[in-house]
Amino acid sequence: MYGYTMHIPAPAAAYHAMHKAVMDVMDEDGGGEGLILHLAYETDRGFDLTEVWESKEQFEAFNQTVFPKAMTRAEVPMDGPQPETVEFDPIGLMIPRPFTSDATA
Repeated sequence: MYGYTMHIPAPAAAYHAMHKAVMDVMDEDGGGEGLILHLAYETDRGFDLTEVWESKEQFEAFNQTVFPKAMTRAEVPMDGPQPETVEFDPIGLMIPRPFTSDATA
């Protein structure tokens, strides 16, 4: 498994736009194989995103195919400060059921 957390200095509205665009691209073209966990939450600096993938290679494939199309579609500027990324090797993970927040941008 492969995991990371990104600390993104952008408002939650940017996350919602990116998330919708990613879901739209995956609905149309597929992609995202190997994603086990996707968790986003607001912080005092913007929002954090934590993901766990079956492998780093699957994560990199997503970043080469789905993510660029989604960012173009979402029209989210990428010229601001780069997110701080912390990689980790998950040693345990339990996911009992899906959850989606009712919160919107």
